[in-house]
Amino acid sequence: MRDLNRRYRKLDKTTDVLSFGEEFPAGTKGTAAVPFVERQRSANGGRFDLGELVISGAVAQRQARRRRWPLASEVAFLAAHGALHLLGFEDDTQPGYREMRALGREAVASARKRRQHGVNR
Repeated sequence: MRDLNRRYRKLDKTTDVLSFGEEFPAGTKGTAAVPFVERQRSANGGRFDLGELVISGAVAQRQARRRRWPLASEVAFLAAHGALHLLGFEDDTQPGYREMRALGREAVASARKRRQHGVNR
């Protein structure tokens, strides 16, 4: 993970999740990205690949212990966090960080609730 972070982000340290995907137009995130995605889909025969995520199992395990929640919840949080990056969200400012953290926690809570009620999709 450290090698990937160094190669793609020029940061010589490990990280929890990396996202690799399309660059959205500046200031475009969340539902505002839909028109961009639709244009890309039209140009690609109806297909749009949002991107790829890489999650560090070792870092996820450490963070799960620190947050005192199950590893599965941490991995779900990191997957949501990475997906938010793929949708144009950024966490390089305090407001952006808070927004992404809240959305990630909402995703974990929603997944947990669906699992408890036996909803698989």
